[in-house]
Amino acid sequence: MIWTLHAILLPLTFVFGALVGSFANVCIYRLPWEKSVVWPPSCCPNCLAFIRPSDNVPILGYLALRGRCRSCGLGFSGRYAAIELLVGLLFVAVYAVDVMAEPNLMYGSEFLLALSRAAYHATLVTLLVVATFIDYDYQIIPDSVTVTGMAIALIVGALVPEIRLEPASARTIAGGLGVGVLGLVVGGGVIYAVRLLGWVLFRKEGMGLGDVTLVAMIGGFLGWQVAPLTLFLGAIIGLVHGAIRLAAILGDRLAGRASRSSAIPFGPYLSLAALILMFGWRWLWPGPLGELFRTYSEVMRFLLGSALGQVVGGPG
Repeated sequence: MIWTLHAILLPLTFVFGALVGSFANVCIYRLPWEKSVVWPPSCCPNCLAFIRPSDNVPILGYLALRGRCRSCGLGFSGRYAAIELLVGLLFVAVYAVDVMAEPNLMYGSEFLLALSRAAYHATLVTLLVVATFIDYDYQIIPDSVTVTGMAIALIVGALVPEIRLEPASARTIAGGLGVGVLGLVVGGGVIYAVRLLGWVLFRKEGMGLGDVTLVAMIGGFLGWQVAPLTLFLGAIIGLVHGAIRLAAILGDRLAGRASRSSAIPFGPYLSLAALILMFGWRWLWPGPLGELFRTYSEVMRFLLGSALGQVVGGPG
């Protein structure tokens, strides 16, 4: 019975994800210019003709029109359909991890909680996709994305305290709200500390405030433990891509071509790191990550105890 239900819900999840991906395209295009994402309807940027509802069907509409405006023939970027496909596939992955990967068959309230958690994580996925492409295009992450995400994380986390995975799950409304607030504070604080350190050492901003609010949102959604790991993993991913970009720039210079921009927005790497941690969390905790945090806690307690001993005991 449960697998029959999965067989029905899985394709529906992809369709819904593709529809959300279509809305994500609107957000990516309009939010940097502080335009409404509701009105006016989607239109051709060249002839301003409204796109028909039948032509606005995710993925299929683009293929049917062969990527061109029906009125003036202007070519549309294939990225629109790619984002719709990407969000649809990510929604399927969220459903597979949060619902299908549960080791025990679920019924009633357990199944509803798993679906709620999938919807919660799918919301984060959408926000991360929007933030990623805006940051890639304009090197900014609008507050309309991250602050909205923070509010969703706090409200949903309080109303459904069990919606976050362990150890960020809670049992009461106050506990769920507290976990969300702590995630916001730790997430934003970790990045802001790195930002201040970059200013002290190099007299320049290593990260923008958009990165601060992005990781704060991630911490609010997933718990404070994910925030420092997101920064660490995002830095590794960024370092690998940065090395590839540097090699390409050197190749351009050696070949006498105009060098491409060396600016690398950090938001996409943080988003990718958060997705990796979100999808793998149930296998990482309380396994290797749980052991890592326990070891870190023991070291911090030892160092704090030593420091307090020196202060209280004085020289001896």
